[in-house]
Amino acid sequence: MSNNFKSWFLLLLISIIWGSSFLLIKLGLMDEFGNERLTPEFLGALRLSIAFIILLPICFKYLFKTPTKDLKFLLVVGILGNGAPAFLFPYAEIHLSSALSGILNSLVPVFTILIAVFVFKFIWKANHILGISMSIIGTLFILNEDFIITSNSNFLAIGCILIGSLCYSISLNVIKYKLDHLSPGHITSFSFLFIGPPCIVYLFIKDFPEYIQQNTMGYDGIIAVFILAVIGTSFAVLLFNHLIKISNPVFASSVTYFIPIVAVILGVYYKEEITFNQIIGLSLILMGVLLINIKSPLSKLKVLINFVKKTNNAA
Repeated sequence: MSNNFKSWFLLLLISIIWGSSFLLIKLGLMDEFGNERLTPEFLGALRLSIAFIILLPICFKYLFKTPTKDLKFLLVVGILGNGAPAFLFPYAEIHLSSALSGILNSLVPVFTILIAVFVFKFIWKANHILGISMSIIGTLFILNEDFIITSNSNFLAIGCILIGSLCYSISLNVIKYKLDHLSPGHITSFSFLFIGPPCIVYLFIKDFPEYIQQNTMGYDGIIAVFILAVIGTSFAVLLFNHLIKISNPVFASSVTYFIPIVAVILGVYYKEEITFNQIIGLSLILMGVLLINIKSPLSKLKVLINFVKKTNNAA
């Protein structure tokens, strides 16, 4: 299996997993009538704690094989790539739909390219600039909604998504440019080593068991978080770190463009309102990712022309 085919396969698989994560977060937070199941803080801490426990055996494998110089970068990946977003996105989804949260998360590639260019000397091209511009226009189109403009809480929720997206993009670049010599399992398991134990301590300090006993609806939230932690965090992060290694941060971050499609489909199924602005904005964003990831349109056109010529000559 070529790296190109494998990269696209992993990209689509991760998109499906993470696209459904937004709905799982919503289901972990509340029921269909808006009744609380878990708080954003408990949801985030529980998700990271479960993921840490699942990845612990892999962590032991690399416990004495981790160079000291890599620890600070693994800490960055743990806090920014996994820790902070696990709390920021649940808070945002108290005020925003899961579909809209998934759509706004598509700004990750924009931040990723900017950080790669100005920090890691990534050389961008005209297609990157055009793709970013189109994606930003699409995002602004989505945000031009009355219910967003007139609500301060919605602005704060959007800010959480933007900060979470920025965290993801920093982590992407650190993995590619500073931890490329480590295996995906090494990066994933060790990054959770820094955030898992504090989350477990937090759950006990805040008496999470008593909270669940007093809120029986919390058990349904735990089920959603368990699925989210096992598949959406542990398994998917392993796949994602591997995708970064065999491709590049810009391509890997493009997963956030396909995620909204899944998020919107599931949002419709969950009877969330999907507006015309959101559909148009999402279309612009998807066009942007095609521009960002196209390597050399002219060279591909030449290859196609040569192939047609050879075919005609053979005939």
